[in-house]
Amino acid sequence: MSRYLAPLAVFVLGLAGTPPMAAQPPVEARVVLISIDGLMPSSYTDPALAAQMPHLRALAASGIWADGVVGVLPTVTYPSHTTLITGVDPARHGIYDNQILDPEGRSNGAWYWYANAIKVPTLPMAARARGLRAAAVTWPVTIGMDLDVNAPEYIGSRHEESLGMLRVLSQPPGLLDAAANLRGKPFGWPQTDRDRTDLASYIIRSHDPHVLLVHLIGLDSAQHNAGPGSPEALRTMREIDGYVGEIIDSVRAAGRADSTTVAVVSDHGFLPLERQLQPNAAFRLAGLLSVNDRGAVTSWRAWFHSSGGSGYVFVKDAADRPRVKQLLDTLQRDAAHGIRDVWDRDALAARGAHPDADFGLDVVDGFYTGAGHDVLVRAASNKGGHGFAPERPALHSSLVMGGPAVTRRGSVGVVKMTQIAPTLAGILDVRLAADAGVPLVLTAPRATAR
Repeated sequence: MSRYLAPLAVFVLGLAGTPPMAAQPPVEARVVLISIDGLMPSSYTDPALAAQMPHLRALAASGIWADGVVGVLPTVTYPSHTTLITGVDPARHGIYDNQILDPEGRSNGAWYWYANAIKVPTLPMAARARGLRAAAVTWPVTIGMDLDVNAPEYIGSRHEESLGMLRVLSQPPGLLDAAANLRGKPFGWPQTDRDRTDLASYIIRSHDPHVLLVHLIGLDSAQHNAGPGSPEALRTMREIDGYVGEIIDSVRAAGRADSTTVAVVSDHGFLPLERQLQPNAAFRLAGLLSVNDRGAVTSWRAWFHSSGGSGYVFVKDAADRPRVKQLLDTLQRDAAHGIRDVWDRDALAARGAHPDADFGLDVVDGFYTGAGHDVLVRAASNKGGHGFAPERPALHSSLVMGGPAVTRRGSVGVVKMTQIAPTLAGILDVRLAADAGVPLVLTAPRATAR
């Protein structure tokens, strides 16, 4: 066991309980998958940080953890969360980014909200196909997903009117009211992680799902606004650790600790930001992009779609590709623009990224990207961000898992995000796509006879 985790307390659920009597029917396995948006592995591998995360620390001490999880391109929320429940890359599952391609702004900034955009089986869908119960709380790309219980992620606006839309989108009807009655106060808007935790606890208590997906968001917001490692981020991290403890306690209070495996994951890491590159400004100056006097795009031949620390270039006419590539190479040669890599279609395909993009960009530490077209380089609007190439260690995400299905102990090293869903599918005895990642080994090695 790592020197960081050796002195840790035993798992709070007491998962090594007495096995059922032989006359009793076998208990169906259950999985609770908690995503803490933007959680970095240092939260449980760094002794100073781990000391502030008692519930995550206890879960790690009871089972396994990853030193890092190599995610997908781009390292943003929606593609990553879809990989977490499918085990395949974005090019395969169909959720290529957070937001859809929309240079003219006709969608009012629409994201990949709807589950029918997912092209492969998901963990909850596979569970439902086997007759198991599945539920989700604020999990991305779940509007319309076939779930027994669902309060999907829907951002809408910051106005409380959006709560009405969430009520309509949630299933079964009356879900939010029933959960509010149990906790003794109505839900507000925008949602908080307090709301999401209370809703998850209600679902565990009242609906007994075999698989529950929970997405907690506050840490991501804190790191965007104040920067990774900031006092605000650390305070939020400690708060969310408490929410994780509450969800685990709800499993125990429901009497299901001996059948429930808990996995805490994240979607990406973070880097601090200073400047922002906006390639569309270069496209506009080169006559590849036209805007009106209000700054709205009226026509385009090349368009840069920002994905945070990376992004995609789309070219309408293949005849323009050499010119666009030359322009990108020229930008990259000047270090002031912060371009780390330019990917062509073959490189994007090898990374399992957007299949319709002509080029991709990754920027250096300290830089971000944006879709603006006013200036080429400007000050970053956020203090922290993600979206960069997933192999960069600062962008590695997290995995901690414990419960009756996990008899192995300690670090599993650096793993791939595509391995997580197949691992959980094995616990539930359900099948995902044939090309999903290789499951992790959860059982302890047998002692060698002497």
